[in-house]
Amino acid sequence: MKRLSLFFFVLLVLWIIIATYWYVCKIRNDCGRAPEASLAEPTDTLQAAYDAAEPVASPEKDPVALAADYLDGVGTKTYYFDFASAELKTDEGDTAYLSALRLYLKNRSEASVTIEGHADNRGSAAANDRFAKLRAEAVMQYLTGNGIDENRIRTISRSDTEPAASNDSEDGRKLNRRAEITIN
Repeated sequence: MKRLSLFFFVLLVLWIIIATYWYVCKIRNDCGRAPEASLAEPTDTLQAAYDAAEPVASPEKDPVALAADYLDGVGTKTYYFDFASAELKTDEGDTAYLSALRLYLKNRSEASVTIEGHADNRGSAAANDRFAKLRAEAVMQYLTGNGIDENRIRTISRSDTEPAASNDSEDGRKLNRRAEITIN
């Protein structure tokens, strides 16, 4: 029994050695490389190597500056609506936008948000104005429901007076049924 146990122990040790060699040399292709620095190397040599290295980049920006950079990159946030609708459809990118906007407004007391509602030119002037206002208010409700202070938001109805595209085609009218968020 002792011989059998010894045989399996030696077999296990050989298997570990071969598996380690296979992993290091064949898979990682790291067989012939020398270690970067040995433990016996004097500390002054390591210090000289550290001093010769390039300086690390400046520390990271504060979160408010990062939020401001993100919001600047997004620019005017636009939501599009279906015809005769003020139902807001959000997407996955809104979470990052809302987080950045909340952080920015929380730390910048002078900042505010303007939401402009727009419509295409189909329908009466009164109906277009009503839908533009409802679209702006839908976006405002979405923002306030996600932690943005209502007192920092201003809504404006632009009706069909500032089209983003021509109202001569359905594609153009789709681009005109929108609400735009601008940070002041």
